[in-house]
Amino acid sequence: MNIVLVRIDDRFIHGQILESWIPFLRAQSVIVANDTLARDQFQTTIMSMAIPDRILLRIIPVADVLQLMEDRDLDGKRTLVIVSNIEDAYTLYSSGVHFSSLNLGNNRATEGSRQISYSVWIHEKDEEKLKALISKGVEVFLQSVPREHPVDMRSLIPVSGV
Repeated sequence: MNIVLVRIDDRFIHGQILESWIPFLRAQSVIVANDTLARDQFQTTIMSMAIPDRILLRIIPVADVLQLMEDRDLDGKRTLVIVSNIEDAYTLYSSGVHFSSLNLGNNRATEGSRQISYSVWIHEKDEEKLKALISKGVEVFLQSVPREHPVDMRSLIPVSGV
């Protein structure tokens, strides 16, 4: 599997993914890693119907993504990985699913979070996880769709030693 981008987007499969990100990335497969969604057969079926047949889709729990690294169906495929939050992206990286780019596309507001863009809100604990990923060489950026200019997270949060 060739992970071309990990995107944080709590909406998972929707118009921006289908019409912008998949064509821009020339993605051949999409992995949605989310524990709740993976258990919801109804939502999984709906999302599966939205993806074109030529795109291989896997909707699995976060802990199962590492196992997909050996999946022959994904071997060499340009893969977009979608998670719902910063914690899940950090968990993926920490478990051995290494990626070079993390796109913050949509992260909803929750109690105690602060807004850093129109559609992205973060907690202090999220900020620490983003700093850790940046210090490991992951490019972390805000960008809703490819036609927008990406905003490097290092311009929004102080990262020492990078």
